[in-house]
Amino acid sequence: MRKILLLALDIGTTNSKGAVFTTDGDIVASASRRHGISHPRPGWAEHDADAVWWAELVSICKELLAAENVFPEDIKALSISSLSPALLPLSREGMPLRPAMLYSLDTRVTLEMEDMNKELGRMYSLEVNGRPIAPKSTGPKILWLKRHEPEIFKKTAYFVGAAEYLVYRLTGCVVADYGRYKMAGLPFSIKDFGWDDRACSVCGIHPGQLAELKYATEQAGVITEEAARVTGLSPGTVVAVGTTDFLAETMSYGTRFLGVPQISYGSCIGVDNGNDHGAILIKGFVPKVDEQPVPGGSMSNGCANIDWIISLISGSGQQRITDDILEDFARSAGAGANGIMILPYFNGEKVPFTDSNAKGVIFGLHMGNKPEDLYKAALEGAAYSIRHVLEMVNDNRRDEAVCMGGGTRIPMLLQTVSDVTGVRQLTLERYNGALAGDAFIAGMACGLFTKREDINGWIRISGTVEPREEVKDVYDRGFKRYLELYRVTSHMMSGE
Repeated sequence: MRKILLLALDIGTTNSKGAVFTTDGDIVASASRRHGISHPRPGWAEHDADAVWWAELVSICKELLAAENVFPEDIKALSISSLSPALLPLSREGMPLRPAMLYSLDTRVTLEMEDMNKELGRMYSLEVNGRPIAPKSTGPKILWLKRHEPEIFKKTAYFVGAAEYLVYRLTGCVVADYGRYKMAGLPFSIKDFGWDDRACSVCGIHPGQLAELKYATEQAGVITEEAARVTGLSPGTVVAVGTTDFLAETMSYGTRFLGVPQISYGSCIGVDNGNDHGAILIKGFVPKVDEQPVPGGSMSNGCANIDWIISLISGSGQQRITDDILEDFARSAGAGANGIMILPYFNGEKVPFTDSNAKGVIFGLHMGNKPEDLYKAALEGAAYSIRHVLEMVNDNRRDEAVCMGGGTRIPMLLQTVSDVTGVRQLTLERYNGALAGDAFIAGMACGLFTKREDINGWIRISGTVEPREEVKDVYDRGFKRYLELYRVTSHMMSGE
């Protein structure tokens, strides 16, 4: 007897992934694709929606369906998570009008942010959305498009993100989940739990140009005949609304770790100090407008910085240094990276402070430094930034966190983070939680699961990473130096 299967797809900043799950949470088949980011101008970061998002979804679906014991008719439902927010303008025919602008990696909207704050009032975004206007916010990017590419702006029927575009290609429906846009900022209003008319007006659009909002675990539509022909999936297969990669990963933690800090090691690292973000994915969620969230969130930087440093020390056109060598690098360099310190603000920063002008800094180089010192400094820079976010909570230092994401496989990163923060980290058996969350969301959309707690049986702790007492003093001193380095250099980062 064949099993009921669930398809999970995750379209990220530098790679796309897919997996087929059983209803018990076991992976039957998996596939992935790597892609780059286009930087046509300084401060710009873009993806070609068809060449990257859609082409890789199609390719992954075909590979998964070619796996043993995976048949299209056995896939009950699918769900897609993605990098978020991204801004992609679509024509009335549903065609992309330009490449998509990617969240806070794309920092071209400094002037538009300032102008929106002037027009709306600096407290408006905090009062309506619960977060300040930032480089990743959807609103400033729409306003930028209106000002700088007016012909494209006039032709735009819909403004969508990555998952919305893919769901549209699969179903013909333009829908998005509340959670995605709660985190994306204006023009979404958490206060009204929908689109904010005033913010839309400032951006020069009307709410009808934005996606219909639903819960992530609701059904968006079903696979059309045309999408089935291209992907190999069965027509009529249920497609969930889906959500962001971060929120899908949050769903994968179930309810076992509510209140425990969660560290998500992605291209951008997310540090959540115990908020229950997953609640907004399920129908029946009631927004608590006046409740102050626990400080934390997704930083503008993360494992992509480490990957960039690895490419530097590997050498142009050379084969990438292997993980075994990188692990030797991290162990041999020792705590403190032989004097090198890296401020990891390569794309500005938004947590624990908002500074779109922040820059990466490699400080303390001397003639005795080696490539292993630079690699270790990259790990420590990420760890210091995580500690900075963890210490935004004033009550007391947390001593335990649960972690997940592709970055958990970077040699010695988790050990360095535990050493720097003093936090014990719990690792889960499935390092890529977004896909597990996607599969469960798909199961809820088609009625296989009815409660969030139903995923708890999928979760298994695979290990712990303990902080080492012998390096505590080195990293306590290093953290003070890290904070001071930004303080004394920040005024030079605007380029003015």
